Amino acid sequence: MAKGWKKKRGSVIQPRVIQKPKELFRAFTLKFDGLSNRIVTPVGITPAFDPKDHPDKMPHEVTQKNALWDTGATASVLTKATVKELNLIPVGTTTVNHAGGSSQSNTYLVNVYLPNQVGIAGVLVSECDDIAGNFGAIIGMDIIARGDFSITNVGNKTWVSYRYPSIKGIDYVEEHNRKAG
Repeated sequence: MAKGWKKKRGSVIQPRVIQKPKELFRAFTLKFDGLSNRIVTPVGITPAFDPKDHPDKMPHEVTQKNALWDTGATASVLTKATVKELNLIPVGTTTVNHAGGSSQSNTYLVNVYLPNQVGIAGVLVSECDDIAGNFGAIIGMDIIARGDFSITNVGNKTWVSYRYPSIKGIDYVEEHNRKAG
């Protein structure tokens, strides 16, 4: 776990690098002691920069935040407090549709660092009000869809696993048919 990040009670984040012949991906698994109704992980965030221009040193300090993984969000979001802490400058505006209707929001370019040591440069995020739940970001489908994401609940224990990049489809029907046949 990255320095300064706290383990969520009842869970363990296990970042690891897995290498297979001709395949390289990074993955993490989050295991809860019981059923979980939300997925929150630590992430790092910086103002956007091109990593190719800074191969040896990061030009910005990484700000560590908890992030809610939300498959219902088409794009990733930062809270106003996170935007302020990072001193981000808006690059535009967008209309955001949410449970309360729709509203205009500033947009910002950031780099996001997932627990599996994957850095994603140039992510366009919008801004939302500070949210109850102790997280400063929402990871939306713009990031989730870049990899493979699964949630299981065997034995009333939630496990969440994510790997990047996406390398193989998961098909539970095919798995069932192979075992039944």
